[in-house]
Amino acid sequence: MTPRRLLPYLVVFLVLVGTYVGLRWQQAQKEAREQRAKLVFDFKTDEISAIVLKRDKQEIQLTRRGAAWEIIQPAPAAKADPLTTGDLVQALAHLQMDRDLGAGDLRAFGLEKPTLVVSFTVQGKRHQLALGSRAPGGGGYYLRKDEGANILLVASGVRDSLDQQLETLRDKTLWSFDPGQVKAVRLRTGKTPVDLEKTEAGAWRWVGRPNFRVRGDRVEQLLRQLREDRVTGFPPAPKNLKTAGLAPRAQTEVTVTTSQGAQTLYVGARLDNGYYARVGDQGPVVQVSLDLPQQVSRTIPTLEDRRLWSGPIPEIHQVVWGAPGKSWTATKDSDFWQLSGPEKAELKQIAPRLEMALVNFQNLEYSRLLSQAGAPKPTAFTLEFFDAAGKSMFHLEVLGQGGAPGVVVRTRTGDRVVIAAVPQQELSRWEEEMSRLTAPPPQPKK
Repeated sequence: MTPRRLLPYLVVFLVLVGTYVGLRWQQAQKEAREQRAKLVFDFKTDEISAIVLKRDKQEIQLTRRGAAWEIIQPAPAAKADPLTTGDLVQALAHLQMDRDLGAGDLRAFGLEKPTLVVSFTVQGKRHQLALGSRAPGGGGYYLRKDEGANILLVASGVRDSLDQQLETLRDKTLWSFDPGQVKAVRLRTGKTPVDLEKTEAGAWRWVGRPNFRVRGDRVEQLLRQLREDRVTGFPPAPKNLKTAGLAPRAQTEVTVTTSQGAQTLYVGARLDNGYYARVGDQGPVVQVSLDLPQQVSRTIPTLEDRRLWSGPIPEIHQVVWGAPGKSWTATKDSDFWQLSGPEKAELKQIAPRLEMALVNFQNLEYSRLLSQAGAPKPTAFTLEFFDAAGKSMFHLEVLGQGGAPGVVVRTRTGDRVVIAAVPQQELSRWEEEMSRLTAPPPQPKK
């Protein structure tokens, strides 16, 4: 078919496309008009400056302070939860009615004495919503706008969005700090506090214990957990701090220090579902989870760095392991590791598989240190890491049982030599993992 004969078909196609696009646009405009017609109010969320919720004898007043909201009634003033308050504001700004029922008897719709009244201010103008009884069959709730005569029917979810309780509206942030900016931490669960400081190199040290190696990753993990802990409740104010277990000394104390200063979290007596707590000497008494003080008590006994090796895995370019004469060598090659072993065996492993084995080795910890005297002779297993220049980064020899619990090993990292007992089951499990790396790939079935 010549291009000239195709031209009429092309014109018809373009006309059809244009007609389809036009109809879709008209349909979208119609739907947008219908949606706007259902809106109870027409304003933007950032134009609301105050909200009052009234139910029975309770009244909650919120006011906007810049971008944040604050609860000013009941006193004393408290920060409002940004997510819950944001949802409340969104619900007001996008409130839609299902139907306008016209004028009616307020008593018949439960609006003579509404169960919930929401007042709010938009650009200095006050508006009000009164929610009445539920429609028959659970088809929504009756609503009255700005004390008008008409009765509106709104979806059931509207009441859930607007009927917020005081505890839900209160900010659940316990305290605020950046774990990466913490320079010092004090932990106390007994009489003697644990003082930890971050060095210029980014490591952690135990103040007053220069020979104690600190697991910095566990300090950082604790800080992240504490930063994410939230207030779980707002119990009635105790008679005094002693009643709440917060004076003369709290059961658990955590002080974090940043360049902005120090903050102290005090955790006191047990409640039904948590503990009394407060941040600082002037903070309100709140409730925190049962797990929070346990986070601190669990961390302190694990602060000592008992890992056999804690160096950087990305700097390892060669691994040698196994018995003399039967050892394997793995050499890093881009996204793979080239493995060579006994009897000129050759195979290739993807990088994540071998490097996961290195991560698992890095998690091995000794149970206790031993002296050089009386150490048994090396057995038939060694392990060594080399960097890109071929320099030894770490060397391990398995020395056997030696009368100590677990397996006795000797490690050398630079000039540091350590003899220690390692749980036999954990070391054997890791050796098996390395053995699986050297297993030949399965042969395809014939």
